[in-house]
Amino acid sequence: MTVYIETDRLLLRDWQDEDLKLFQEMNANPQVRRHFSSLLSYQRSKNDMKNMAKVLEEIGIGLFAVELKETGAWLGFIGLNYVTEKTKYTFKELPFYEIGWRLIPEVWGNGLATEGAEAVLKYARSKGINELYAFTTVSNAASRKVMEKIGMKIYDHFKDPEVSPHHHLSECVRYYRDLSLLH
Repeated sequence: MTVYIETDRLLLRDWQDEDLKLFQEMNANPQVRRHFSSLLSYQRSKNDMKNMAKVLEEIGIGLFAVELKETGAWLGFIGLNYVTEKTKYTFKELPFYEIGWRLIPEVWGNGLATEGAEAVLKYARSKGINELYAFTTVSNAASRKVMEKIGMKIYDHFKDPEVSPHHHLSECVRYYRDLSLLH
């Protein structure tokens, strides 16, 4: 197992085979996916995990599996996603790095997403990344709060092109953080 980042309570590490079942269950959980347009199938989660593991193995920057140091329990993921021109989005700033997280509901509200995201900011800076974006639905107050706690500011608003423009999940907000001054 490769640990990329360690915080007081967390290990951000590579993906292990035993993570798959928990990752699939998290992505099929309506509570976890309430700010997304759909649940993820077990096969889609399997493919996503395989891709995330491959990216980490190849370049050491990506979406890290997260476990609680004290117990070794798998909690979800926190890390970086490289958003290219092949995305569904039409942002003029493409390509760019996005910081993101998804944790199991049992650990929500304990500051773990913020703790992990702050460590990822420092890791990104150490890898020469000077700018980060993050985005979510306007209604995702918890995720937006994490973005603000890690020093991100609202950059713009946009509509998700894969969601009906009349659906409440179509309204999205993007945050930005300049990492060049981060020590």
